[in-house]
Amino acid sequence: MKHLLRYMFLPLLIVVLIFIATCLVSSSQLPGMPEGIPWDKLVHFGMFFLLSAVSLIDYHRLCKGNPPLLRWIFWGFLIPVFYGGVIELLQKYFFASRSGEWADWIADILGSLVATVIVIIYFKKQQYSKKNISL
Repeated sequence: MKHLLRYMFLPLLIVVLIFIATCLVSSSQLPGMPEGIPWDKLVHFGMFFLLSAVSLIDYHRLCKGNPPLLRWIFWGFLIPVFYGGVIELLQKYFFASRSGEWADWIADILGSLVATVIVIIYFKKQQYSKKNISL
């Protein structure tokens, strides 16, 4: 039960609370940012980069350093991408103060993809270096 709470219920509760909080804030209440840089897309990229990275690292630890690759990608990449798509649909159809955009979802996908590639490469290199230690 402790593992289930640590790796499933607690992250799910945090995700739901963040989602509710961000959907209730109107975009007109957000501070203005300097022009010329798509800050909104960078924020989407960064949030989903962190979400996927944390999910991948957590799943790696849950599997004691040897996660099945397809399940690892499912939990660390596909679930965050699906979550990002659902958020955009809910913002478009259910929250009057927010709007859903394809570009936001693409930024979510790219953030998750980059995190997935970086984390997998990091752990594969770490695994390779442990195997090739010579005395």
